[in-house]
Amino acid sequence: MQRSPLQFAVTLLIAICFTSPFALVGQEESPRDTPPNQQDKVLGDMELIDRVDVLRQQLESPSIPQRDKAQQELIALGIRVLDHLDPAEPTEATDVIQRIGKVRTELEKAVAAITTQSSRATLSGKMTVGEALAALKKQTGNDVALTETTPDIFSKREIELKVENGTFWEALNSIIQTGEIEISPYAASAGQLRLDPTQAAMQQAVRPDENKAAASTEQPPNCISGIFGISVTQVNASRNLVNPNLNYCNISTVVRWEPRITPISFQLPAASIKAVDNQNKPINLTNSEAVFYGTVQAEIAEIEFSIPIELTDRSTEKIKSLTGTGEAIIAGRTETFRFKKLGRLNEGYQQTRAGATVTYQGIEKNEQLFGLAIKLGFDAQQNALESFHSWVYDNKIYLENKTGEQIAPIAYDGIGQTENEITVRYYFDTDPSALNLVYQTPASIVRVPVKFELTDIPLP
Repeated sequence: MQRSPLQFAVTLLIAICFTSPFALVGQEESPRDTPPNQQDKVLGDMELIDRVDVLRQQLESPSIPQRDKAQQELIALGIRVLDHLDPAEPTEATDVIQRIGKVRTELEKAVAAITTQSSRATLSGKMTVGEALAALKKQTGNDVALTETTPDIFSKREIELKVENGTFWEALNSIIQTGEIEISPYAASAGQLRLDPTQAAMQQAVRPDENKAAASTEQPPNCISGIFGISVTQVNASRNLVNPNLNYCNISTVVRWEPRITPISFQLPAASIKAVDNQNKPINLTNSEAVFYGTVQAEIAEIEFSIPIELTDRSTEKIKSLTGTGEAIIAGRTETFRFKKLGRLNEGYQQTRAGATVTYQGIEKNEQLFGLAIKLGFDAQQNALESFHSWVYDNKIYLENKTGEQIAPIAYDGIGQTENEITVRYYFDTDPSALNLVYQTPASIVRVPVKFELTDIPLP
């Protein structure tokens, strides 16, 4: 499909604005932003594949204006191009390598921007709980739903919502409060968020004729920071009558994220935390030099932190304000690396995409098993493996035969790590020499500041 010069100019202008270098990671954008799942729907999948193939060939044109035009249109087509435009081979012309690199870099910036912007939704009027969650999922691209064990009678309960272009967490919190739902942290897989009805709501849904105690509309102290939701879950205090130095008060907080993203870890420096009482007097932390760390587990949709403060006088009834700035490390776009016919590759053969380099380290026969070593490295500025590297073992890897059958490894072990590289040996019970290897990993790591303010925290 050919575009007029005017259509192309408009499309290109939109792409340039979308990938603006002035957009700050973690900074909230205008409410007019399109939800992530609604980007780049100009062409159907097959049309896009065909168009990318044509433009890829045009990058090798003898005409520089033709190459410029192809490069600009590839960027204008949007982030789905990354699925169909492989990095250039080292043997290709330098100009082609540079142009493909520029296209992928610009689109990878767009992916990072989408990853760190909160998605938005509009939920207005009467609807069932099930309909509200389905609409939220469709509008934001977040896999959120009731748990499978929830009775149908509950999902059909009617609620009334008034959310106009709100963030994901604003919309979800409205459903939670109106529909008497609570987040179930252990009922989800990676990329999912599951919810259960509260005990009182379940009782009312199953036995509507029974008297029910009035549901509490009071929510624990919480706030929204972009794609993150932070709330206080519990406050514990202890006074030691023998040794006052052991007095403490712990504020338990939980950090959740939009399930469409893949966080790796979260850290919160105590030095960034400030607390004041209802008289605006500062409340000190017991250790201002501590750094609280948390590693995300795929089956748990949240991270818990306990913030220790000094035990206050009983005249202090609440913490007026608790502020701080944490940092989340988020996996960006997942790239697929393919190594064809492993037996023909030299040890040390590598591929690079979006700042990640995957190196084939050869095959080693070990009794009845075949050990296949893969080294994953990142650009030094990403510091992807600086503190946490366990997420690397969750990367998908498999052998692929001529018919497309996937052969998964039966075991693995880490055999080496530096600041920016990690090497893992995977064991197969099939000789990989004549097969292809497919390895998938996040190729860009995004560091997102998470600023929060929790107010009116009651003290025991």
